[in-house]
Amino acid sequence: MGLGNTVVLAQVTTFLISFIVSFFLFVPLSTNQREFNGKCLLYATGTWKSNNSVDDGVTQLKEIKWGPDSACGFNIFMGVMVMLVSLFYVVWESLFLCRDTDSSWLGSFIKALLSIVMMLLLFTSSLTLSVGLNKWCRLIERPESQLISCETAQYIDFLQDYGIDQNNFYTEMQMAQFGGWCAFVCWVVIMAMALVKVYMSHKQEAFMTSMNRERQRLLQKVGHHSSSTI
Repeated sequence: MGLGNTVVLAQVTTFLISFIVSFFLFVPLSTNQREFNGKCLLYATGTWKSNNSVDDGVTQLKEIKWGPDSACGFNIFMGVMVMLVSLFYVVWESLFLCRDTDSSWLGSFIKALLSIVMMLLLFTSSLTLSVGLNKWCRLIERPESQLISCETAQYIDFLQDYGIDQNNFYTEMQMAQFGGWCAFVCWVVIMAMALVKVYMSHKQEAFMTSMNRERQRLLQKVGHHSSSTI
């Protein structure tokens, strides 16, 4: 395997990390939505009321207006998209690495554009996830809820009326946040390396064009000199 091209090796490594962390994004979110019966807890609102039907002292969250499905769906979509694109480029760049070659200027340019788009989409999805979870946790930590924190609330049954398995919801959302922001950082690095490769490819092609032009000029000069001598 040719390891001379350090930029390609660095890209393969970053794409591989991006592929791995993508599972931290869409797997926990998919699991959480299944446990919440298809409901999205991001940006959800509700009212805290005492549950008089049971004598457990647990205040219940009532009249819940669940968050938009697009908030969770967009993050799940981005996780799957990152996984597929990263897997494709791991294989694609590994071929160049094994052959000790590099992609063309056009290939580098397309990769740079794609990385910019992916970076912006991941920033949007990760920000949506973080803000939505923060709003849900503020709802959980209201004084009337009698809950200590959002983290400990996942072990207390405050959604009895909805038949929801709320265990580990905070852990799942933290994993999704970790996956989303790590994927964003990976694609920032990928974008930077892609732009460097575009610059290097453009500089190399400009150098080759200049060399060809100089060679043609010298050949014409030699040919003209030979004709004059004859």
